[in-house]
Amino acid sequence: MPRMSKAQLRAAQFRSRAAEILRDPDWLDEGVRYWLEKELRREQGYEYTENEHAALARIIAASMLFEGWDGYSVPELLDTACGYKADGTYDDEVILDELKTRNPIQLRLREMAHLIGFCRNIAGLQLAPFKPEITRYDHIA
Repeated sequence: MPRMSKAQLRAAQFRSRAAEILRDPDWLDEGVRYWLEKELRREQGYEYTENEHAALARIIAASMLFEGWDGYSVPELLDTACGYKADGTYDDEVILDELKTRNPIQLRLREMAHLIGFCRNIAGLQLAPFKPEITRYDHIA
């Protein structure tokens, strides 16, 4: 069996991570889902560019799940935010109502950032700034 080059190994890892993300695609924007599917349809010998690896790294970072922040669980943060939703924008209210309907115990990066920002800036909850440590894809690959 011939040895795989570093580029081939990296391409295989790219495909594996993209396929893993697509197993739970509900949170992905339609364009991102389409791009990942397109990347997986490339011929087997294709070597992904640095820009493609960087895009995948951003998607992986966005997929991070959080159970809470600064000692508060997601449900606690959501309950606090909902008590102040009338003080936010209409978009804030829609997002908070949607989250409350789902009743999540974990949120992905973008939703968590919005919730923390709302709790800090509108509800007045004293939370540490939302600057999570994100595992870099290039360290994984």
